[in-house]
Amino acid sequence: AREVLETTGYLSEKFEGTTGVFTGVGNNSYYQNNVLTNPGNIENLGDFQVMALNEKDYVAGRIAYELDLQGPTVSVYAACATGLLAVAQAAECIRNGQCSIALAGAAAITSPQKSGSLYQDGAMFSRDGHCRPFDANAEGTVFSDGAGVVLLKSLAQAERDGDRIFAVLKGAGISNDGSEKSSFSAPSAVGQANAIVQALENAQVEARSISYIETHGTATPIGDPIEIEGLKMAFGQQKTHQFCAIGSVKGNFGHTTAAAGMAGLIKTVLALQQQQIPASINYNQPNPNIDFARSPFFVNAALTEWNVEGKRLAGVSSFGIGGTNVHIILEEYPQPEKTADVQKPAYLISWSAKTESSLQNYTRKLIDF
Repeated sequence: AREVLETTGYLSEKFEGTTGVFTGVGNNSYYQNNVLTNPGNIENLGDFQVMALNEKDYVAGRIAYELDLQGPTVSVYAACATGLLAVAQAAECIRNGQCSIALAGAAAITSPQKSGSLYQDGAMFSRDGHCRPFDANAEGTVFSDGAGVVLLKSLAQAERDGDRIFAVLKGAGISNDGSEKSSFSAPSAVGQANAIVQALENAQVEARSISYIETHGTATPIGDPIEIEGLKMAFGQQKTHQFCAIGSVKGNFGHTTAAAGMAGLIKTVLALQQQQIPASINYNQPNPNIDFARSPFFVNAALTEWNVEGKRLAGVSSFGIGGTNVHIILEEYPQPEKTADVQKPAYLISWSAKTESSLQNYTRKLIDF
């Protein structure tokens, strides 16, 4: 979170507006496996202090405290939809005038590392440790760790202030499946379609204008066909087939659970910037339970130039166990053309560190900045 504020120039000591914080994290297995198993440390620090340091719902407040951020501070949790839900709520808070800018993020870290999973036919986890979204050989997903944070701000104010803009959040939709499905943990095509339709209406764009969707795409036997069915319901009848590419970042580095929506969002923003659609890897043949040929969708299996008439528009989906569905519509933001190099004065920058390795680390950070 601090790195995002540093990069964008919005650390609290330099920013006069209010900054909101919307974050969510997965189950704190480190607390369960490493902290609670050491009662001596708990006794030394005190039960309340240990709980306050490790309770996942205090993360948003902890960020606000450490960085002196005084806008709305909300801990969000909706299972695998957590990250994208945090983004949607942060955007709504800005639109309502409750904060000037907002941090939205999510994290999922598993302890112990490399703990593995047990495979069961028809269940959630992959047999061989590979995640194959929408593929005929898809057998399940693979859990992994990750964290991501983005900064949101009104487009008009960002343009006025000369901020670097990566993409435009055009609209968001949020729904829940309710009880109209086979079980509490099962997905619902209707529930997912409701969120997508709501996002399209909120963004005031036609489904036909969407040329890429970053799907939830868990590669589970039940989840993938239901997700495509929900997309087909949301898009309705179209004059042509297979005009919208789809993909899933879970094929690249697995399912980051609470942070999954952040991974998909960041991937899609970068794709819009680069004007290229990344390959959805581990895809060879379509899932036989999905009829792509008579749908608006096709799996983008190779890096592709993103050529469209007009502006590029993309959707990002994230669905959580328990039925929370979130969909966000993104639009590319035209990047300013690079101007010829202008001769600028040189400035001397000095810094110090306690060790040589720390000094080199700061050097790399300065170069990256």
